[in-house]
Amino acid sequence: MYQEVHMENLLNNKVAVVTGSGRGIGESIVRTLADAGAKVVVTDIDIATAQGVADDLCSKGMEAKAIKFNVADFENMKANVDEIKNLFGRIDIWVNNAGITQAAKIEDITTEQWDKIQSIDLKGVFFCTQAVIQIMKEQNYGKLVHISSMAGERGGRSSSPSYSSAKAGVLNLMKCFAIWGGQYNITSNAVCPGRTVTQMAQGLSWLHDPKDDPKLTIPLCRFGTPQDIANAVLFYASDLSSYVTGDIMEVNGGLYMTR
Repeated sequence: MYQEVHMENLLNNKVAVVTGSGRGIGESIVRTLADAGAKVVVTDIDIATAQGVADDLCSKGMEAKAIKFNVADFENMKANVDEIKNLFGRIDIWVNNAGITQAAKIEDITTEQWDKIQSIDLKGVFFCTQAVIQIMKEQNYGKLVHISSMAGERGGRSSSPSYSSAKAGVLNLMKCFAIWGGQYNITSNAVCPGRTVTQMAQGLSWLHDPKDDPKLTIPLCRFGTPQDIANAVLFYASDLSSYVTGDIMEVNGGLYMTR
């Protein structure tokens, strides 16, 4: 059923969880959702960074909790998600943001490196969502947002094949969740960042190579910021996107305008 959406306090009374939100893109996402009125759960494997973000949000009058959360802890995933639910009593929005990157060449990737990327960037997305989607099903409401990558669509020039393949898998999983969740009023969408300046991106070649000057390569003449990604997530996390599911939003400044 269509619901009118008011722009002010867009996420009032919603509970949002963002994985890997102690810093970087995840931090910008969780702060943006809190600014829009959501009660937020800041999760990170580094509890100190998560607690710092939550404390700062609380000092500004927002409702926030911090919890240590490992997206690769598959054995205890359901129990960990249930613990998060108990903080505010429900979970309306879940953002699969936690991930790692890698710049290894094809001939240099080891099985250990491959498995680590797949476990965190792909397997973690599935088992986090498997656990939370049961809660959303019971609520008959849920917003799933997955952070993929331009590399997952086109292959990675500066990121490794293991990273690119994991992020491509995220896009396929996103569609699987959209197909399964639609009957329960659960939407599932993905954001594909382009070249976004974060701490994690410091080791990637495009950030330092003069040939990749954004004024020469990107129509909007700049690299992306974490806030650019957070703004896209806000749309998918809100009821502005109530009739959008299985969708991919490109946030890359126009770097690639066709798939």
